[in-house]
Amino acid sequence: MIESKLEDTLLGCLMLDSSQINTVKSWIPEDEFFYSDLNQRIWKTILKLENRGHDIDVNTVVNSIDKKDYDDGLVYTITGYLDSVVSSSKAETYAKLLHSNYLRRKLKNQVQHIEKFTEDDSIETQVLLEDAHTTIGNLIRLQPGKHFNLEDLLKETEKSIFEHTTLINTGIDVLDDVISGMTRGEISIIAGRPGNAKTTVAANIARNLVHNGKRVVMFNREMPNVEMMKKFIAMESKDIQYRNLRHNINIKDTEIREVSDKINEIYSDKLFMFDDIRDVDGSFREIKAINPDVVIDDHIGLIEYKANDTRDLRHKIGDTTRRYKWLAKSEKMCVMLVSQMNRNMEHRNDRVPRLSDLAESGNLEQDAEMVVFTHYPWVSRYGDDGNSECYLELIVAKNRYGNTNLCKIGYDGNSCRLYETEGDAMESMRSRGDTIRRMELFDD
Repeated sequence: MIESKLEDTLLGCLMLDSSQINTVKSWIPEDEFFYSDLNQRIWKTILKLENRGHDIDVNTVVNSIDKKDYDDGLVYTITGYLDSVVSSSKAETYAKLLHSNYLRRKLKNQVQHIEKFTEDDSIETQVLLEDAHTTIGNLIRLQPGKHFNLEDLLKETEKSIFEHTTLINTGIDVLDDVISGMTRGEISIIAGRPGNAKTTVAANIARNLVHNGKRVVMFNREMPNVEMMKKFIAMESKDIQYRNLRHNINIKDTEIREVSDKINEIYSDKLFMFDDIRDVDGSFREIKAINPDVVIDDHIGLIEYKANDTRDLRHKIGDTTRRYKWLAKSEKMCVMLVSQMNRNMEHRNDRVPRLSDLAESGNLEQDAEMVVFTHYPWVSRYGDDGNSECYLELIVAKNRYGNTNLCKIGYDGNSCRLYETEGDAMESMRSRGDTIRRMELFDD
């Protein structure tokens, strides 16, 4: 679209739909953004009519515009502007193009000015540089800025305080007592070594969120959706064990259908799982389309990047966490990133995770609101994932808005369930006849 046609169409949009004027004004702060003298006068007329509270259409503009001697056929010309309008809703798009065209004209003039005077030795180089700097600064200031309203911010803050609108509980009470819940607009990290139940903890939090009416998106990069759904079936069933689901042992069709119907009723339109999205951009598209309360990405070390991205993994993960941070803020949601840990802890006697054990620790720790480690002492000491011990430790190693602490919770690996106490988990395991081994029996 040539420049004059663009201006004509934009003004035609405003004469058809004056509700677009406020949006357009942020992109056209001065009359000279219009190249045509006539269009500058039409724009000033529209603003004058708006200030006086008058209706704005082609007739009021024609009757109110300042007439000049060469304005023969003015009515016909202005009326013709309406013919070029396809949709008045595109007014802002046209205004952005007009804004860009104006800036390009100014830059071109500045370049020509510099080119002309660089050959003049009587003008100091510093003067030319300062002149160019001033012009660029003025153009940057013409960019429309974000509107800040202190009164609206105070109201939003009061609502957050009294209605807890920015906090989302994990549903694990002993953990929420420490962290006070996850904060919308922030990133939380769950990390642990293999076999330390980090994915199971994330799945339990997702289950709690769904039961509390929240919408959750899960990216299952480490396991297929079907295997993750088996965890939910085990969590929602009283008797079906995850181990048996994995190996199809003593599983009855009626039991599976009963639990599936329950999950379908409760989880529909609340849980969304993807196991075939490899990159960040594809993940973000799904997040924006679904608009969830919480996103769980398990785990970020498996995100793929373009083949020509030669940065080391530390910088790639740092870029991913920063992008997730901005997405969380813009969409007002919580993001939970599940991460592996490096092997440093395996060389220590206690094998209790620390912040320095995080894989690519600097970037994850820096961008996260909080970091929670999952520590299953039985596996740490004996390397046995038989789910024999009845408790799990959740170590809050970083908490930007509160305390750090160790939270001991009940854990029944065969039901993929977390419990408030070790005793509750033991009762669940005994009810199925599972063997319960206690770590203290094996102490040296």
